[in-house]
Amino acid sequence: MKKTLLGILALIFLSGVGYGQKVRIGVVNPDYILANSKEGKKILSELQALQKRKEAEIARRQKEIQSLQRKLQTQQGVMSSQAVQRLQEKIIEKQKALKRYVDDAKDELARANQKKLGAFQQKMLKVIRKVAKAKGLVVVLDKRQVIFSDPVIDISSEVIGELDRMFDKQVGIGK
Repeated sequence: MKKTLLGILALIFLSGVGYGQKVRIGVVNPDYILANSKEGKKILSELQALQKRKEAEIARRQKEIQSLQRKLQTQQGVMSSQAVQRLQEKIIEKQKALKRYVDDAKDELARANQKKLGAFQQKMLKVIRKVAKAKGLVVVLDKRQVIFSDPVIDISSEVIGELDRMFDKQVGIGK
């Protein structure tokens, strides 16, 4: 990471841009943009709602298994051996189904994260390029990988503003 950043800076200063011209650099904070833009908030809310639905279903299934296990423990003495065996098989079946559901839920959440956040990232990168070009910036760095930067060169708020305008237009606000 440090080598990449140093390499970029060396290229800038050793290139023609560095001779006699001021190099204009900006920084952005992608996490801040995601958390504070309208579309980013919507995406995070949707992903959180999906995760809560999956967690609720997992909890429901776990309670069902626990209920069957309590029934087996409390009534095992009065049940026939066939009934005990059927209940044990039912518990095992439900545990297997729960494991499959948990695995499927993890996969679904990962795919949803990748799809929604990936699409947002692509849109964000286009907007960053647009804002950088309008401001005459030569390089825009990820603030998470920069040790220090003057807040004056942070264009995250401008990127959020442009993303919000695009989002409002997309959903039909302010036509």
